[in-house]
Amino acid sequence: MSYIAIIDIGINNLKSILGAVNYLGFRAIISDKQNIIMKSSALIIPGVGSFPVGMKKLKTKGLDKVIKKYHKMQKPILAICLGFQMLFTSSEEFKNTKGLNILTGKIKSLKKLKTNNTVPNLGWKKLEYIKKKSNYLFIGLKHKPSIYFIHSYFAEIKNKKLVTSTINFGGKKVTSSIQYKNLFGVQFHPEKSSKDGIKIVKNFLGRIKKW
Repeated sequence: MSYIAIIDIGINNLKSILGAVNYLGFRAIISDKQNIIMKSSALIIPGVGSFPVGMKKLKTKGLDKVIKKYHKMQKPILAICLGFQMLFTSSEEFKNTKGLNILTGKIKSLKKLKTNNTVPNLGWKKLEYIKKKSNYLFIGLKHKPSIYFIHSYFAEIKNKKLVTSTINFGGKKVTSSIQYKNLFGVQFHPEKSSKDGIKIVKNFLGRIKKW
């Protein structure tokens, strides 16, 4: 029987995303075991907490290599919040820490944008889509849906063509989602974003048969 793997690194907020996947009628397994993850039909990398702790947890369990291998197999991956940030080359959170380097770019503090907005960026924000045919996560959603965010750092991505949506943070555009082949990354929390968030998760799960 096919299933969705939700990766467990010990600092994730797992109940909400597990509930969303189950609500949509899919079987999900929370695991940090390589064999279980690699046999899944799709992988979700949730995450809350700091970048250095998250990467340490991944490496300690050998999950950094598992994620990279999974990506090379071109199976669908959805990375959420910290999970999204760890896809990048490095982060300056607390100290310079190397990431998975699947995406070229650096995670930087929102304070460096020098806006009048409060950090962390907390609450419901309107997504602004980058118009392209491959915006799979947002199919069927209204223009500028309100989605839930909580973060103090943002992704400065090298390849801007991978960006699928942004938010306005004090007059500055901040990347809120990307798509790279089979990989979908979101800075926000779709599992906490009501009907629109559930639709985003559903759209991702709908990619399983496409890859």
